[in-house]
Amino acid sequence: MPRRRSGLQPLHLAGAVVFLALAGGAWWLFGREKGDKLSGNPFSGDQYADNKTVRGNTYLLTGTILQQLRFGADSSRLFSVEVKDSGDPNPVSVLVPGEFSGLNIQVGQEFQIEVIEDKETVLVAKDIKKT
Repeated sequence: MPRRRSGLQPLHLAGAVVFLALAGGAWWLFGREKGDKLSGNPFSGDQYADNKTVRGNTYLLTGTILQQLRFGADSSRLFSVEVKDSGDPNPVSVLVPGEFSGLNIQVGQEFQIEVIEDKETVLVAKDIKKT
């Protein structure tokens, strides 16, 4: 009767390589971020200043934080943001809800913010991404 081998066999090594390849492929396909693109029409500070934006629409605003204007009891924050668009830089107020309270927002940082204009013409952040 032949002796049984003990220890690591070439078949074990091949199985481990196949398992790691499948796990890596699954992570690449399902687990990676899909670009994290924010959606919305480009925001124009000039149109907003002239009251030519439409309430209820979603806009994509890119700008620099000038200052924090107010901190609410519900952890919401109101920021003055200098909008970067084709015209002159315009400061606008953006309300950041309490759901983003864990996000570190500081003066001088540039953000891309998906905003919706509510019925009181206040810009409310729906999503925020640091640029």
